[in-house]
Amino acid sequence: MALSRTRLRGLTIQLVTWILLPTLLALVFVAYEGITLHERDMHALVTERDGRAVRAATAGLADRFAERRLILRSIANRVADGISMQRLLADEPELRLIFDGGLIVTDLRGNVSDFWQPGTSWAFTLRTTSAPWIVLHENGTPLVIVNARSTEGKVTLFGGISLTSLNVPATIGILRDNPQTRYYLIADDGHLLDSSTGTAVGTTINDIPTLKARESSSQDWITVSSQVEGLNWILFVQEPWMAVITPGLQMSLVAPMATAPAILLAVVILIFGLTRVVLPLRRLGLATQRLVWGDYAVIQHPVGGVQEIQDLQTTLNHMARRVQQMQSGMHSYVGAMIRGQEEERRRLSHELHDVTLQSLIALGQKRQMAQRALERDPAKAADYLEQLRQMIDETIDGLRKLIRDMRPSYLEDLGLTPALEMLRTQLTSPETVVTFSADPKPQRLSANQELSLYRIAQEAVTNAIRHANASRIEIGLRFEAGVTLWIQDNGKGFAIPERPDVYAQAGHFGLMGMVERAEQMGAQLRIDSKPGEGVRIEVHLPNR
Repeated sequence: MALSRTRLRGLTIQLVTWILLPTLLALVFVAYEGITLHERDMHALVTERDGRAVRAATAGLADRFAERRLILRSIANRVADGISMQRLLADEPELRLIFDGGLIVTDLRGNVSDFWQPGTSWAFTLRTTSAPWIVLHENGTPLVIVNARSTEGKVTLFGGISLTSLNVPATIGILRDNPQTRYYLIADDGHLLDSSTGTAVGTTINDIPTLKARESSSQDWITVSSQVEGLNWILFVQEPWMAVITPGLQMSLVAPMATAPAILLAVVILIFGLTRVVLPLRRLGLATQRLVWGDYAVIQHPVGGVQEIQDLQTTLNHMARRVQQMQSGMHSYVGAMIRGQEEERRRLSHELHDVTLQSLIALGQKRQMAQRALERDPAKAADYLEQLRQMIDETIDGLRKLIRDMRPSYLEDLGLTPALEMLRTQLTSPETVVTFSADPKPQRLSANQELSLYRIAQEAVTNAIRHANASRIEIGLRFEAGVTLWIQDNGKGFAIPERPDVYAQAGHFGLMGMVERAEQMGAQLRIDSKPGEGVRIEVHLPNR
């Protein structure tokens, strides 16, 4: 007894209870739902297909009937103008085929004045109506009787049109894509005009069982209908459902057999996806979140998974190292900027204290000496005043130079081209020749852009003189598709690093500053250099 209970709780029973039975139930449900959905979709598809075909057929019949009414009205006008029926048929013999049931002309009193009637007796049933009506020909086939009055109303013309003339058999015959398809053409009074079943013409719609009960038997037959405009006829087409759905159902029955290995494969793929994709991606996502907060070491721990996830982790690790390097470079660059600001402040303090302040003190002393000499020796006082004037001029020149070094006023007043020309003049020396070329028609840019381009040129020329030992430096400015500035020297050059942050790491803070200025104003900066071949720096600011 205990052994039986153990077996019931064993792995086999558990597998059957929790895996096999639910899988079988799922397969049965999928098979049943698949067949049901397939049958419903096929029913809708076939119904839509037959509906389009029937609507196209009735539209063709309506067009041909409308065309014949127009022809009949034209004939009525010609008859009213005095042309006889014999003459008309002789001139246009094709009218015998179009109105193969005959043509009859009546006057205002309704008396027959002319006719062409090939052995028909429907003339005795003439009546005035705007709608067509049906009479039976002597051979039992229906004729469509249509009438039309002339424009002035003198005559009324009646025309008989057979179903063959309207091309009804050929049009409806196209709809029979299989031998079991049925069609019924019903007149506006509910009588049968034509069918594929051999049902007698004139039978009412209520005498046709499949049409009478078409709503209740929709599972056995696909029935579609469409009205013929102008004639008010209705065309019914019926197709047996089993003739359409049986091949599809046979294929659908095979679906459950193919579902079992598909489910097993899906389970294997699910397990593989969980262990080799989902969980490694989750671990990588958690590591990335910690990476955002500056924990760069966590991204180096392996997360496993497929090769693509490992490649992604390697890329993220490389990016983390790049971010660290860029942060280190930016820290160095910011430190250099702060040190540069302090150096500039010390220089300004030195200039103002040791030069400008001393000059002002000396000016005060000269003023006192000149004032005392005015009382005793006017000639000596005049000499002191001349010295005082010279010292004032020197002090003014010194202040102007100091202000010009801080921010050149001629850049704001005259523009970039004159400022670069002035820079060339200031930096040219016997050891270094600086040349400048520009477009003959310079353009003004925004104050920010002009200052950034000027500082880039100033830094490039200064670096070439101080660090590259260049003897010749060329500055160029061109206004074409924006503005392009280039500085080229024949100095010793250097090797271009792979990334801009290496400039700061290597101590090239001037080059890093050029890159920053170019990025801030939306320009592209390009540096070309090789050891021993000089340096070319080009900045292009496109039009906005």
